[in-house]
Amino acid sequence: MKPGQIAQFAHLSPFETVKEFNESMKQARYLHGHHFTKGEHAALFTLAQFSVKHIGVCHARIDKLVQASQTKKQARSTFERMLRKAKKYNILSVHHTIREKGGYSHNVYIFHRFDGAILTDRKKLSTPTPAITPTTNQPSETRSFKSLNSSKTIKDHLIQEIRIESLESLDFTFVPSYVPEPFVTAVKPFLNKAKEICSLWDRARIAHRNNQLKQPIDVQVYTVIQAFKESIYQLKSNQIKTSFTPYFYGTVNKLFYIEKRKENPVIEHWNWLDENHARIKSESFLTWLSGAQTGS
Repeated sequence: MKPGQIAQFAHLSPFETVKEFNESMKQARYLHGHHFTKGEHAALFTLAQFSVKHIGVCHARIDKLVQASQTKKQARSTFERMLRKAKKYNILSVHHTIREKGGYSHNVYIFHRFDGAILTDRKKLSTPTPAITPTTNQPSETRSFKSLNSSKTIKDHLIQEIRIESLESLDFTFVPSYVPEPFVTAVKPFLNKAKEICSLWDRARIAHRNNQLKQPIDVQVYTVIQAFKESIYQLKSNQIKTSFTPYFYGTVNKLFYIEKRKENPVIEHWNWLDENHARIKSESFLTWLSGAQTGS
């Protein structure tokens, strides 16, 4: 990717309006906002502000972004930590531009249409993935294939690209087999990334283990689905004040606790001491009554 004016990168944007961009960022904060510090939130907000003219795309130099974020100490390191986290949670991607004479120039930041935005009432839109085909005249994101002189080097390069980028972009069809299919079917209309679905199921497994239920979690899958639906309802109602994943964990933990109580109901034991005491009191009363009548 060659450096240049911002207009030449505008086609990489997955957004059509600023409203869509704002909705996507809102849902990203719902699910992953707790991973960012206050300074990192400020840095992410600044980057988003610089990405409004060409919606979701920014090519400002990092020094300018750091200065605008107005963080106090270690401003650049805070901004770089924010970028690492934002890439980790698939909020944005960073593309390097390469000068014609060699060497990196400024970066291009591309915000993704966050999957959490599907939780709004908008119609579901797929996230376009920019396809940059390397040629002899155009270098790839990291380095030109022209410099790869052997098939082994090309293979190693491709493996590295897969390891770095693909985990965050895998959809629900890549969910491992240990996650029950009914759960995947229930979740995928709202969160269709494999990593996010697995993360929710892992929270459910932790809650199941903590409650020490006799039945395996596969039998309790519809309890987990019910917890997810209740969490979605609360999210739609703007009742979730923190983030979605912890709220879901609390909900499924509560439902598993109820299931635990059903497995071990409290049995009322017969107390013969109380009954015997009541019998003695009854006999004493009858004896007194009989004496009273005789005396009369």
